Amino acid sequence: MANRVPSGPEGVPFLGSSLQYADDPLGFMERVAREYGDVARIDVYGQEVYQVTDPEAIRRVLVTNAVNYRKPSLGGDEGLGGLLGDGLLTSDGEQWQRQRRAMQPSFYGDKLNEYAKIIVRDTEEVADSWRDGEHVDIHREMSELTLRIVVESLLGARLDGMERVTREALLDVGERFRPGPQGFVPEEVPTPRNLRYRRSVEKLERILRDIRRQRERRGSEDDLLGTLLRLRDDDALDDEQVRNEMMTMLLAGHDTTALTLTYSWYFLSKHPEKERRFHDELDSALDSSTTVADLAELDYLEAVVMESMRLYPPAYVVYRQAEESDTLAGFHVPAETVVATPQWVVHHDDRFFDDPWEFRPERWTNEFRRELPDFAYFPFGGGSRKCIGDGFAMREAKLVLAMLGRRFEFDLVSDAPLELVPLVTVHPKNPVEMTVRTR
Repeated sequence: MANRVPSGPEGVPFLGSSLQYADDPLGFMERVAREYGDVARIDVYGQEVYQVTDPEAIRRVLVTNAVNYRKPSLGGDEGLGGLLGDGLLTSDGEQWQRQRRAMQPSFYGDKLNEYAKIIVRDTEEVADSWRDGEHVDIHREMSELTLRIVVESLLGARLDGMERVTREALLDVGERFRPGPQGFVPEEVPTPRNLRYRRSVEKLERILRDIRRQRERRGSEDDLLGTLLRLRDDDALDDEQVRNEMMTMLLAGHDTTALTLTYSWYFLSKHPEKERRFHDELDSALDSSTTVADLAELDYLEAVVMESMRLYPPAYVVYRQAEESDTLAGFHVPAETVVATPQWVVHHDDRFFDDPWEFRPERWTNEFRRELPDFAYFPFGGGSRKCIGDGFAMREAKLVLAMLGRRFEFDLVSDAPLELVPLVTVHPKNPVEMTVRTR
């Protein structure tokens, strides 16, 4: 039975299922899993992809047989590799291992406590700028806050009022990766989207050069950019590789956390009884200040973060490519097959989550966590390539929620459903307008 070939949607000649995928990527992945099971074969943009939604098979891809599954170069130079080069997010093999080892110390231990001071300070500055009754786009506010935090903590510099310009440039860059029937149009073709993309990359390059000049003027320090610059001075990296890692941190280091915060505020605003429980916990556990030590007392806050990342996982699919043939959940996987393991689908599977489309932070009891299969929930990926900043991101999200939740509550301006757009990550299509209420 291990030689079974998975079934899947037939699609149309030449295009396969590209049009259906482009029209609604998240819904398409859901339908494929519902109609064809845990391993399904689909043709998207001329690429045969096996969609895998069985947790044990996902574990095999990401952990137990990870040596057989490399990072694919989907889109080649027109994909993320064209923007990030050989940065940590896109590199593979021995080069990735060297980069990971060099950068790992910047994300663990005492470094996280140092970053916490920056998180607290920057969040206080944002909170002090808000006034009771004003309207804010909470996604924009969280994005600009997390940008400021990642630049100050990991890159040792300040954006000095350039948060909005940086965010807008990153959004324009992200639009290049919006699924569409045309796939990736070569960058040299002067379409409006490509022209915006080029201008935005140039803006980001200028911002990175300014950050680097700031950092080099300050001399050697023990942060991530300091590590990269020392590696450059030792000829272990060149200037282009330093740029690639900086661009990777700028893009990946703020986006998922900003989205987690946005969706957490959104769900709390939609569920007043859960919002009250969230505020009651903060009121009983915190005094006028918030520190990392306080997070240990905030179980419900952690559950809010976990449930938000379950319902709306910012990273919605992980891709790998088989080096050699393999077997997943009883199906034969030929060599060179691209395998998609979509968090979006697995996180909404009613085999693992009762009422999977309901926001229920209270589901995250210790007993539930123990019984949940590994890789039924994997917002940060898994295995050796699990997000290097997962600990940083969780601590940041919890600190920001605790500090802002202690002082404010947020009311949605509109009751319209939140429309989502899967770019590199899952973004809200429109501004998420909220009214700030002082508590």
